[in-house]
Amino acid sequence: MVRIDLKPLKSGPHEFDREPEPESLGLDPAVFSDIRLHVRLDVQPENVFVRLTASGVATLICDRTLVPYDEPVAGDFAMLYVLGSGTEPRDESLDDVIELAPEEEEIDLTEAVRDTLLLALPHRRVAPGADALELPLQYGAPADDEVVDPRWDALRNLRTDDGAL
Repeated sequence: MVRIDLKPLKSGPHEFDREPEPESLGLDPAVFSDIRLHVRLDVQPENVFVRLTASGVATLICDRTLVPYDEPVAGDFAMLYVLGSGTEPRDESLDDVIELAPEEEEIDLTEAVRDTLLLALPHRRVAPGADALELPLQYGAPADDEVVDPRWDALRNLRTDDGAL
């Protein structure tokens, strides 16, 4: 889990570097490794603005060759946490604003870090050099002793000399 304790922080900018384990973020350790997190907080009496950069290495399966390869991934995230009154209902229409209850003393960034890394994964997963490989377009050769369905011969007889039907 990635939690930032707000109690000891005074107004102004604060920076943190963390290296969370994939399991603590709810990520598969067989896929994600070497996760690094840089968090910048701008603390004010009524709000906290959070900017984070998450990076790591993802072990992916190449879409072309089906061979595993390592892909560096990185992403950014920003969110505004505002101190709520605790009496009014939270405005759910604001996606980039999270209301903190007056008694909350820490910010949990676990979900934000996990989502940032998952969204940083490429849609098309191609290993380095896999684009240059030639892919076979036909598999297997017809055997000489293979019995050909006679209906194919009847269809071939419908063709004219120029190959048109």
